[in-house]
Amino acid sequence: MSELYAVQPHHATSFEDELAAIALQLEEIGIHADVGKGKYAVDHPPDSEIAYASFQAELRDYHTFLLDQRVAHSIGTAVHCDGAVVADLTLEEIRCHEDRLFAIQTSNHDSEFQRAPESALGEPEDNIRNWMNAATESQYSGSILEFSDDEDYEDNVAGPSVSYAERQAGMLEKLSRQVRCAVCLEYFHSGATIPLSCQDRYCVDCLKGLFVRATKDETLFPVRCHKKPIPLQLIAKHMSTVELAAYERASIEFSTADRVYCSNRDCGEFIPPRQIELGTHKSECELCNTSTCGLCKNEYHDDMDCPNDPELQVTRDLAGEMGWKTCYRCGYIVGLRSGCNHMTCRCKAEFCYECGTEWKHCECDHANADRIMERAEEIVDRDAVADLAPIERQRRVRQVRARLEENHECEHPGKFQRIYHGGRRGFRCEMCDERHWKYILQCRRCQINLCEDCRRNRI
Repeated sequence: MSELYAVQPHHATSFEDELAAIALQLEEIGIHADVGKGKYAVDHPPDSEIAYASFQAELRDYHTFLLDQRVAHSIGTAVHCDGAVVADLTLEEIRCHEDRLFAIQTSNHDSEFQRAPESALGEPEDNIRNWMNAATESQYSGSILEFSDDEDYEDNVAGPSVSYAERQAGMLEKLSRQVRCAVCLEYFHSGATIPLSCQDRYCVDCLKGLFVRATKDETLFPVRCHKKPIPLQLIAKHMSTVELAAYERASIEFSTADRVYCSNRDCGEFIPPRQIELGTHKSECELCNTSTCGLCKNEYHDDMDCPNDPELQVTRDLAGEMGWKTCYRCGYIVGLRSGCNHMTCRCKAEFCYECGTEWKHCECDHANADRIMERAEEIVDRDAVADLAPIERQRRVRQVRARLEENHECEHPGKFQRIYHGGRRGFRCEMCDERHWKYILQCRRCQINLCEDCRRNRI
């Protein structure tokens, strides 16, 4: 009698070999059964025939088991190979349903919108949310391998092993929970957020928005959170080809010290250094084909010496009259409204506003008393909920002035306090001048008001 080996195969070829072996054994038993027919009474078979029948039933069960294993293995391979594509499609579907829910809720609670008829609402909101939860779980249920290198995962530390089902259940629980975006403070499924090295989590829209804004705002470049750079790879798959190209171009522009822009005022496109000819310093704009001089930054002057830029000289004369200063590194002109003399340019250079030299390389006072007083008055008037009596206002100004004199070089240590209820005008970020209505962050020492973006990505 052939011996049955219950070895579970792990590869496609092993499945085929096992199935072929089982088929041969079933064929042998079938031949034996045909030879032995009629040699005994039907109701009284010998023990050997009973054993053969039992062995045949066992082989058939095992044959069915192998067929099921082969199908399961095929499905698992497909999930592993196509999991990323399926996950992206499912995530997009989830976002569409979330947008639809938001639109329904807005129209139902806003008096200016007419409530949509029941036929247009489709499924109840609870059913849609149940579908979204199930879709989120199924999106990641076949992608456990992607998280096997997670340094927080239980299998990476010494301890008793757990079954595959337990690992699967633990990962599904981890992925299905909701986490809060550090910027917009909304809750999302963990799979729809992106963890950063500073331990913050951003939703996809907030992180993508930060990268898009950084292509137009040098103070946000390079993109960072809590002074730690954020790799482009974390959000690249959610950005379009145009957005990625704009970010790459901005990275070249913002890392160039002596920049050249198209002299055509209707264009003004940045010209990368590779497009400036050596020796002649001539550069040609790829958008409007205007030739620009890389030295004086004006329209290129063939066979002529580079003239002085009269408009730049007028600007510098005005800066001198107004007391504005020029950054020693990039030549950018800056003005100080109030506060101490410590200036930080958009190119990250730090210098003294009194003399223009690198910070702490001069003998100037670190703070001007008049500007400190102006800043104290500005803070008191900004935070007052109503018109203050002159005596009360003076008392508060003295308190704030004393605090500012002590903290005029504040580096904003510790946690900012979150201020709510900004009224109809909301809050104004004192670094980017943008207005915000939900809340503003305020340093506990120097009382500067900052938005989330500036607090995380500029200071």
